[in-house]
Amino acid sequence: MPIGGRGTVIVSPPTFDKSGFARVDAALAAAHAPLSRAWIMARYAEGLQIRMLKPPQSGLVLFQPGTLAWRPIGGIGRALVVHDLRVAPGPHARDGVARLWSVVEAFARYYGFGAVVGLIGTGPGLIAPDHAPGRGWIALDTGPGGLRLVGRVLHGPLVLPYLPTDWAGRAAALGHGIVIQTTGESPALEDRAERMVADLASAGARARHDRLADADRVRAQAVRPAAVYSVVVDGQLAGGPELTADAILKRARAWSTGQ
Repeated sequence: MPIGGRGTVIVSPPTFDKSGFARVDAALAAAHAPLSRAWIMARYAEGLQIRMLKPPQSGLVLFQPGTLAWRPIGGIGRALVVHDLRVAPGPHARDGVARLWSVVEAFARYYGFGAVVGLIGTGPGLIAPDHAPGRGWIALDTGPGGLRLVGRVLHGPLVLPYLPTDWAGRAAALGHGIVIQTTGESPALEDRAERMVADLASAGARARHDRLADADRVRAQAVRPAAVYSVVVDGQLAGGPELTADAILKRARAWSTGQ
């Protein structure tokens, strides 16, 4: 049976449109929000779970079994991965954050998962540092830009989840030219990728949009842990959605001339 929790509601496919999820998702600030309804519906078939805080609090959490997680984390076959967690600011925000992490942990314990993990950092596709879990959680690994993979081991023995170390090789595998890699979960970032490719092509640059179509590709090919939106220039990671077309072109010219 689905596991809810005190002060939270379960958002399932039959209740999705009546739950207010879209409104809450749009209202809670995040570079990757709001999420794609079509993407979410497809993920339900892969074990996606969504919980929301009951009013007057406003918050949400999305989590998935590690074998189907849309984040490049290794050793998560027995883990539950928190894909996204956001809570509206306010005097009770920390209580809401703790409640959502607790709900995920209760679900993991009930269904026999060995651990719960999440990616903490700034930028699209990451859980904000002020929404990190509290005591009892440990840093399992670190990644680019000070990102932390945090986890709570529920029972073992198990291989501790970890981040890949082949980021440079993943970027190099995309080959020559400008590649904007996305996951399809954020309509705003998908639109940005399409516009950016068009603008770059108009400027005479070789550019393409590489959308990772399934969880296996994300885990094997994403060029950085956040995965949602990455810009790669001639096989080197350049950045994310903060880069304008002009900035990308300048980066490409500088790297091509060795400057």
